[in-house]
Amino acid sequence: MMSDNSPYQLFCGWRGIDATQQALACQFSTLRQAAPHLFGAASPTDPVLLYKAWTDVLGEFPDYPAQQIGDCISFGHGHGDDLLQCIEIRVGLSNRSSDWGRMLYRETDTEFIYAASRQVANILGSTYGSYGAAAVKAMTNIGMVSREMLGSGGTYSGDRAKKWGQAGPPHDVELKAAPYKLGSAALVSTWGDLVAALTNGYPVTICTSQGFNLTRDLGGFCEAHGTWGHCMVIGALLFDRPGACILQSWGPDVPSGPAVLGQPSFSFWAEQQVIERILGEGDSWALSKAPAFMKRDLPPTWSYHSAA
Repeated sequence: MMSDNSPYQLFCGWRGIDATQQALACQFSTLRQAAPHLFGAASPTDPVLLYKAWTDVLGEFPDYPAQQIGDCISFGHGHGDDLLQCIEIRVGLSNRSSDWGRMLYRETDTEFIYAASRQVANILGSTYGSYGAAAVKAMTNIGMVSREMLGSGGTYSGDRAKKWGQAGPPHDVELKAAPYKLGSAALVSTWGDLVAALTNGYPVTICTSQGFNLTRDLGGFCEAHGTWGHCMVIGALLFDRPGACILQSWGPDVPSGPAVLGQPSFSFWAEQQVIERILGEGDSWALSKAPAFMKRDLPPTWSYHSAA
């Protein structure tokens, strides 16, 4: 649910923290439990710009459509998986040409994640929305499909999301998804967890009741304001003005206002203390393609000197 601070109130779909969410979340480890080896390094000072993986691999940012119903859970997690793909491709390919990366990349179908998350949460048939914990359980247990795998029917459709979200994913599509499971997910609840995840190349989805205004200031930040029930994904960190870059799902050029550090037009920065409140709500998730979260170095260009 959203307060009166946004024209996008019909497109929020996080159901909040309740007994269903908590039962799903307790099936996962925290990031510190799952990957203690990611902690203990000196605090970084340079930014961590994971969103540059998109431009490194694809040559540009994805041209995502805006959500049409309250299926933000699937957008946050689907786009998080897309970004994770590009991180894995860029880190793995090293100095190979970006043509290799474009050949490997497949955009994740959000409607399937939406339906599968509602299936594992046992909320099929209810009005709308889902949980982050349900999305990561669906991604790790049921799997995912790409839009390409669905052929001409793979273009985003709010109607398809609504239909599948009511009845569950079609059985034949679920069979296609089974080989393509997310390797692991872990609960991120503190700023330290977030830093450990992103500095090792793991995007973090956030499900939150924290609202924002939709105009970036001169530093690319949006002010916290009002409430909404929304899912997005964090794709970068900043330490001189501590904060995180949030990638949203309301189409290009939202929010409006100045962009910095080569950020996508569909993103904004938020202050560290605001991010800490969001993470403290208890439904934010680090995503990994592998079963284990590994410590790894990121390309040095994902920082200031090549950020603009």
